Amino acid sequence: MKIKTMVKAVALSSLILGGAQAASADQMFLKAQDYRPAVKAAANVHLLNGTFEISANAVAVDRIKNVRIVAGGKVTTPSESQWKQAKSFSTLSFAAEVAGTYVVGLSTKPRVIEMDRNQFVGYMAYEGMKDALATFIQDSKLTSVRERYSKHVRTFMQVGDQKTDDYKASLGHPLEIMLEDNPYNLRFGKTVKFQVLLNGKPLANQSVKASYEGFHAHNTTGGHITSYNVKTDDQGRASFLLSNKAVWYISLINMQPVNDGDADYESNWATVTFDVK
Repeated sequence: MKIKTMVKAVALSSLILGGAQAASADQMFLKAQDYRPAVKAAANVHLLNGTFEISANAVAVDRIKNVRIVAGGKVTTPSESQWKQAKSFSTLSFAAEVAGTYVVGLSTKPRVIEMDRNQFVGYMAYEGMKDALATFIQDSKLTSVRERYSKHVRTFMQVGDQKTDDYKASLGHPLEIMLEDNPYNLRFGKTVKFQVLLNGKPLANQSVKASYEGFHAHNTTGGHITSYNVKTDDQGRASFLLSNKAVWYISLINMQPVNDGDADYESNWATVTFDVK
């Protein structure tokens, strides 16, 4: 059986057997309450854990690390007192003191989860990790898998009218999605270009999703799809068309085998969000 056919067959059976695990895999997003606040205004950024539109639960502040706000060429670290936790999401509040294009970002502390082989295959199939899934099926004999995962999220806000290069700032995350243009110079009908970096180096052949609030489309067979899907080139770059005026996101999951005694595989999740007029 060819590996692609095997992937489809195993993925289908694993989704049936391991669907509960697959469905429990939540994405994480930072979403601004107002993406274009005035200078000196209060800014609120919500941390969602679930889908882009519905947060399943709030992320505890003690799970969060490396919180950064980049503005005016300076990096600030908010205090824990600036966070408030509601039932389904957490909120960071700060004052937008200067004009410019802000970056707000954070990571979660790594966690290790263990699942059986069918669950792991089903989870990768559910999340669209086709290349990692194919390699796992072909090369791994593991009957149970320990996965260490962490999530790295950022959002962009435009405070006042003055646009700045702060959007280019690296936050030092293991996995980063770097926009090649200021997101607030982008408009409906334009193309957004970005580069994916893993440990500071271009990540080639990586599957990436892009979508927006209220996205609805169908594939060639009439099936419902929830995002555009692109792959990075050999320099880790990709692009897509901004087909609507909305709050957009870019997301990806990178899965790699490791052998450090703590885990068998490591996944890094990344998302960015920004507003398009």
